[in-house]
Amino acid sequence: MGCGFLPEEPPLRRLPNAYYAPWEDLMEDCNDLLLAGKLRERVHKLPLLECTMLETVQEYRRAFLILCLVSHSYVWGRHEKVSETLPANVAIPWTIVADYLGLCPVVCHAAVVLWNYRLLDKEGPVDLSNLAVLATYSGSLDEAWFYLITTAIESSGAPCISAIVDSITAINNRDHLSLEGHLRTIQSALVDVNTNMSRMYEKCDPYVFYWKIRPYLAGWENMAEAGLPFGLIYEGIDSYWNAETEEYTDMSHLPEAERLLHQYRRYAGGSAAQSSLIATLDVAFGVEHHPTGEKPPVKFDPVARLNNDRYTHLPSTNPSDELTPASHLSSPSSPSFVRTNRNKFLRAMRKYMPKSHRNFLEDLEKSANLRPFMLQLQEQQQSRALTAQETTLMELYNDCLHQLKLFRDKHVQIVTLYIINQARKGSNIPHGGFAIENPKPEKELRAGDSQLTTSLYPQTALKTAPGIREGSASAKVSQLFPQLGLAKHVDPKTGVVRGTGGTNIMPFLKQSRDETNDMKLPIVSAQTSPPVLPETATQDDGAKPSKSFTEWMLRR
Repeated sequence: MGCGFLPEEPPLRRLPNAYYAPWEDLMEDCNDLLLAGKLRERVHKLPLLECTMLETVQEYRRAFLILCLVSHSYVWGRHEKVSETLPANVAIPWTIVADYLGLCPVVCHAAVVLWNYRLLDKEGPVDLSNLAVLATYSGSLDEAWFYLITTAIESSGAPCISAIVDSITAINNRDHLSLEGHLRTIQSALVDVNTNMSRMYEKCDPYVFYWKIRPYLAGWENMAEAGLPFGLIYEGIDSYWNAETEEYTDMSHLPEAERLLHQYRRYAGGSAAQSSLIATLDVAFGVEHHPTGEKPPVKFDPVARLNNDRYTHLPSTNPSDELTPASHLSSPSSPSFVRTNRNKFLRAMRKYMPKSHRNFLEDLEKSANLRPFMLQLQEQQQSRALTAQETTLMELYNDCLHQLKLFRDKHVQIVTLYIINQARKGSNIPHGGFAIENPKPEKELRAGDSQLTTSLYPQTALKTAPGIREGSASAKVSQLFPQLGLAKHVDPKTGVVRGTGGTNIMPFLKQSRDETNDMKLPIVSAQTSPPVLPETATQDDGAKPSKSFTEWMLRR
């Protein structure tokens, strides 16, 4: 676990088997083909390659990165109409590779951050002084820096993973000295994480990020305004062989329209919420996340726990599932332990993490004991004075939470500058910075015109109004299955700005930050009383009392 969630060896720079040369050649020319407007033409000529020649997980990761780059470039294009279909010669292998890695076939944090870097000095450290990117959509230094900052964050946060695991053992063994060392390791690593986060501004311009980079990181969930009301059609996935399940997903017996509907997939795009590192820290420190806009319940309700568990009532990635009555869909059983994460968006983001990372988080949720231990100390200080070491442990626990809260502070600041401000200002140049023939009069064509800028990059729109092109596959499905409906319309005047993951971004981020801060525990000093209260994130709402160890045990 020395590398955290980064691979133990740097990602492959090229697939070794010459059989996959067509993929690699296309990857190499991708930026130039986009610029020339010939990417889709080149993709149509691409042979349908088998995935059986991929031999190692490193090769599968490289293949996934290639197919992410090619597929999103194909769908979104460069000032082209959005494609609502992904050709079978890309869709089939992408789906197979994604299944192997336990991912959804869509760009994600793992693809562009964990598996998309190389070391300038092979013997050097994994930090910003020694990192280069393998691939970008735009070919810009700004995009490379955006990915590398996040890779550096994963690297600097790597010591947290082993320290968290070792802290579980230390608590079980009542080894307070070792636990103190592990908490100091986590606190120090989080300081480095925040230092790297602060360097985003150095070489990634907000305007370039929002208008030239971010569009390609969008997925096809809640993208009605971009012409993808039901998601994206993955051609050929209704008839490919899954070697793991030994199932042939043949749907030839279905009517044409229903068969077409089964090819649609709705996936969120890349999001920082897909970072397994941050999810691990939340689980380890017991940070409780609730549905956006909701506060934690005052009284624990076991029925609510069952109805709102992490893997219950998640949105389906296939719109055809909406034709099946909810009573006919299988519902997962409630786990034997309490999950701290009840935010629907964060729950859904687990699907976009590699399977091995999800499994680790599941195991950690079952064995995490740091917060219960701290709550026990908090309860004990009501009846006795804590020892100096016990007080130090509680202070370190709060310090770690404070660093995690500062990380989320910085995230809010970056999102405000790079997304919120850019979305509200609109493009500085009405036509997106590209020359146009016979420009319209200035009064009709002006910077910041929402209709104009979103016609160039519809996936950046503030609204989700239906956008079905006449004669398209979506139009056909919409006529045959009116019960599916479309994405809800959001008035752009509301100021709602969605992240590439599809969520209303600012309320979500601010609540996540405040929930992190609320986990800090008051400490009673041996010399003074009343207790020393940690910093409160939302003074006007009132501080939420920390749950006691007794209540935590009852919730188990």
